[in-house]
Amino acid sequence: MRSLTQAGAVAAVTFGASLLGMALQWVVPADVLTASKGSVGAMVGLVTLLLALVLGLLVFTAFSVFTTQRDEAYSLGPLVAEIDLALELYGPEAAGGRRGLRAALQRSRVRFFGDSERGPQPFTFEEMRAIFLSQGSFFDRLKPVTEEQRALLGTAKDQVRKLAETQMLMARQLANPFPPHVLTVVVCWASALFLGNGLVASPNPVSVLAHFAGAVSIGIAIFLILELSHPYTGLIRLSPGEIDRVLEVLGKADGKETPAS
Repeated sequence: MRSLTQAGAVAAVTFGASLLGMALQWVVPADVLTASKGSVGAMVGLVTLLLALVLGLLVFTAFSVFTTQRDEAYSLGPLVAEIDLALELYGPEAAGGRRGLRAALQRSRVRFFGDSERGPQPFTFEEMRAIFLSQGSFFDRLKPVTEEQRALLGTAKDQVRKLAETQMLMARQLANPFPPHVLTVVVCWASALFLGNGLVASPNPVSVLAHFAGAVSIGIAIFLILELSHPYTGLIRLSPGEIDRVLEVLGKADGKETPAS
């Protein structure tokens, strides 16, 4: 809802700028308006080009953030499956690692999908250090006897590190999807564009309606940028269904092992 409110505010500001431009026609002398229409039109054309380029780039960047997060989230499933299978084939000594894998995945589910207002929080240095230390201590406790166990242990160790690094990268990518104040510059350009257009437009209902439609379009573009750049919050967001399915499968496997242990 926050992005919808911000988009509505942007549409209101740009539409208000066009109304201000039309209102200035009552203040500026008619001969001055006529003489400056060419200059105003040239500047409006320049701002239009800049606004179109930057808005298009921001929408593309936000869409790239969304699709990258989606693809990386989908890649976690095969990693978890490979780790769990390797630990299962290793033997009962690795059962604790399988339970730890499920607990780590549950924490990741909370980190990425648990806060619908602020979204995922980046990993701190202390968290990353603790994660790698915990992984190292677990694998150091395992003493493989056969070549098969050594191979399975190496596979699990590599994939666990890759799983952790992928999640850390996902959280870090969302910390700053695009440089700050870019949207502020875009809103200023849009306001300048609508002000200039309002200054040279005929103040009639059709012109007002056209400017309103344009302002709504700018607001929709801002809405898409805000929504797509924060894929775990808002109206357009990724679903936790895939990770929930993996947790369900791991839970069933853990439940089958518990009676035997």
